[in-house]
Amino acid sequence: MADWEKTLHALRETFLDGATARLERLRTDLERLESDPGNVEALADLSLVFHGFSGLGGSYGFPKVTVLGIEGERQCGALAAPARTPGPGELAAWKKLLDGLRTELGGRAVAPAAVAESPRPRRREGLVVESDDDLREDLARVVERAGLLVRTAATRIEALESLDLRMPDAVLVDAELSDGSGYALVERIRAIPGGDTIAVLLIAGLASVLDRVEAIHCGADGLFEKPLDAESVGRRLQQLLERGAAEAPRVLSVEDDPDQARFLRSVLESAGYEVSVVAGPGEFEESLIAFQPDLVLMDILLPGNVSGYDLARYLRQDERYATLPVLFLTTEQQIHVRIEALKAGGDDHLAKPVNPGLLLSTVAARIERARFLKDLVERDGLTRLLAHTAFLERVRAALTRRRRRTGAPPAALAVLDLDHFKRINDTWGHPVGDRVLTALSGLLRSRLRQSDTIGRLGGEEFGALLEDLTLEDAVRLIERLLSDFIAIEHRGAGGARFHASFSAGVAMSGSAESLTDWLEAADKALYEAKRGGRSRVSSVTNKTAGRT
Repeated sequence: MADWEKTLHALRETFLDGATARLERLRTDLERLESDPGNVEALADLSLVFHGFSGLGGSYGFPKVTVLGIEGERQCGALAAPARTPGPGELAAWKKLLDGLRTELGGRAVAPAAVAESPRPRRREGLVVESDDDLREDLARVVERAGLLVRTAATRIEALESLDLRMPDAVLVDAELSDGSGYALVERIRAIPGGDTIAVLLIAGLASVLDRVEAIHCGADGLFEKPLDAESVGRRLQQLLERGAAEAPRVLSVEDDPDQARFLRSVLESAGYEVSVVAGPGEFEESLIAFQPDLVLMDILLPGNVSGYDLARYLRQDERYATLPVLFLTTEQQIHVRIEALKAGGDDHLAKPVNPGLLLSTVAARIERARFLKDLVERDGLTRLLAHTAFLERVRAALTRRRRRTGAPPAALAVLDLDHFKRINDTWGHPVGDRVLTALSGLLRSRLRQSDTIGRLGGEEFGALLEDLTLEDAVRLIERLLSDFIAIEHRGAGGARFHASFSAGVAMSGSAESLTDWLEAADKALYEAKRGGRSRVSSVTNKTAGRT
């Protein structure tokens, strides 16, 4: 039996175990209405119980239970508008539905449709490129302990052949191979489609500041000295792999029925989603803030006086959740339900009992679209770097993390500004100016690490957050970038060629009390660079400034 089928079987048994209590609730509610037809609370509870049967019966192999539940819910709803009390006819009809539910649940269930198992995920792999046999074995053990399958290569040529076969998830490479430079190999890896996303670590002899800067410059995520500290390499590799792993999408389900909630959770978690369930409006706002969902599954009929429509309208009043997808789940299938869902700010509507395949495909499509829209909002349209606000939020978050960690490694904030950019636009035109901006953004993406945060602060100004670097390393790195950028040849009208440069300021997090303090320190260093003649890098601590 497939894992999914085992889960569904267990859920069906739970549903059947709870069916007796549900039927008893129906009987009790009918008795309350017989003695007091105007009992609004009893009518609302009766509708909720029918609602539960209608949403779950078909999912667990009881299609007739869903039909009976839908009919009971419809009859209860018919008394709501215009409001009127049930008469002998309605009570008799509900008793008949109760008898039908007892009969159906006392018989054998029709086996629910099987859901195909998802293909097993590919086992992650690590490539070790090392000419020394003993060290290659040591590095292979590090990769194995990180949970990766190991591929090895003794030379640069063997490594390129292995990369042509299949891209790994991580690469550990010696800086000095028997047939060439490991630095050059890393640059080659980063230029291969998909090579910008893998974890790359360099191994070198006694490393100088220049070696560390060279490692970052070629695109490596870290540099480790020989003799090798295997535990340190393993920890760093694990951090990079965890950071690179796609975060599981989060789904918040607003569902008061425990059996329906279990069903939704099981279907979604089987597909890799992280799921949080709240039973009603009282927990909704707190869960939104704490869980930060990528999508909300909203039942329309909820206990109390607040409906799913009301919660969706509340959600849309907060600009933080303007693009958060809301998917309504309901047993009602009339066109007016779809209209109400759209009016309330919903993105889609699914009828219970929910087909697992349809649920998963709809959730995946809505989350993908929402993430695409979020990316459009957070990214600068020209350079595709983080836009001003998104970049500063990442920097603020990094500063907050550092305050909470005792002995946190240093972090540098660099602000880069293109020199005489107005002159470039005036001389060569704005399209050429745009190409200069994209050239700088492309250089930053290709030369900085995956862990570095890069953004366009506005106009011709860029920012880079460089974590785990000393001030000396950060300044040397930006100086190397400046040298590379000056070497780029730009073309204007008529084939004329010219070069451009930038000025930069670097400031360390140090004792910065706020993002404003840190940004002001970097701006102060940038001003020093411009005042000193441009095309240079200056640095400050939080207390002093000095040109490098």
